[in-house]
Amino acid sequence: MFRVGQQVWHRDGRRSGKVVEVDGERVYIEQENGAELDFRAGDLSATPPAGAKLTEARPRDGGAAGYVMPNRTLTAADITPEHVRVLGLVPPRTVQAVALLFERRPGAGRFSALDVAGKLNVIAEITAVPYRTMREYSDRPGEMGLLMGKGLADSQRKAGGG
Repeated sequence: MFRVGQQVWHRDGRRSGKVVEVDGERVYIEQENGAELDFRAGDLSATPPAGAKLTEARPRDGGAAGYVMPNRTLTAADITPEHVRVLGLVPPRTVQAVALLFERRPGAGRFSALDVAGKLNVIAEITAVPYRTMREYSDRPGEMGLLMGKGLADSQRKAGGG
């Protein structure tokens, strides 16, 4: 069984985090982005999946190095109706704040002129929430907005706004 504070990985290789609570066969983890998820204990492993990249830096608690998923930039050829649907579920205030930050960049142009891939890439960059996470939370847009809030606030601080 897992212990609180232990680094664990989901067997699908897409998620990892530190154990914050164990309740019978349910294990609650906190991801690096602050999102808390729960899984069946059998879905988790104390070792990273094959092919996982490990970060160079060690966590502050001296535990195992963290699992890092490779970044993926979407292209126009990647876009499906599902991408369009997920973009439509991003909270409007988040999209407005991302657009404002994007348009402040020198030579960036208008956010509204970007295609779906461009908008999703900018939203992912500024909020620090990758598309695959947006898609995971697409049935819970309120939670998606909360996930995006911290990254957005950090980006606004860096830009000197908000």
